[in-house]
Amino acid sequence: MNKLYRFLQIFLRPFYRIFFGMRVIGRENELSSGPCIICANHISMHDIILIALNLKRQIFFFAKKELFKNPLFAKILRSFGTISVSRGTADIHAITQTIDVLKAGGYIGLFPQGTRMPGRVPTPADAKSGVGLMAYRAKSSVLPVYIQTKNNRIRLFRRVTVIIGKPIRYEELGFSRGTIAEYNAASKLIFERICELGAKKETEDAQNH
Repeated sequence: MNKLYRFLQIFLRPFYRIFFGMRVIGRENELSSGPCIICANHISMHDIILIALNLKRQIFFFAKKELFKNPLFAKILRSFGTISVSRGTADIHAITQTIDVLKAGGYIGLFPQGTRMPGRVPTPADAKSGVGLMAYRAKSSVLPVYIQTKNNRIRLFRRVTVIIGKPIRYEELGFSRGTIAEYNAASKLIFERICELGAKKETEDAQNH
């Protein structure tokens, strides 16, 4: 983990706890070593930071280049190791960078939905095939994460919970030949696990009220 990444973790963690009521569930599910793709639902520009603040290992994020338009936010994203990608195109350079990080035993953060979907309850049908491709190429496990907040919209002083699920091992993803159909099936399985984390939390919250 580079020093700036660690500094931003220390500096931003209390900010998000105070102004966004940030809390985390399931931190013990994080893998201590080996390649892993961190996959989460995508509701805001805060998502990258929320995930990075709650996992111990440094994550290299795979995010659309539009997020880099704000100079200050772009600086933070780059310090977090974010890899810019052109959405809707075959960005070979970004894909190669991502697979290299995974093959070296690193963490990559991906949003299977491909774009932010604020205010919308995520469903498995939202998942794109890219995460399946990455997992297959790098023989990587996947860590599902759900970002939960009221109405799926992050607001100041509205509690946001980062829920970390149990790892999905590479063997569970059902690859044999690495076909597009397998990539799609694996991506759907991964996002189903993510959606389940959110649904379980919503049920628990409803029962406690």
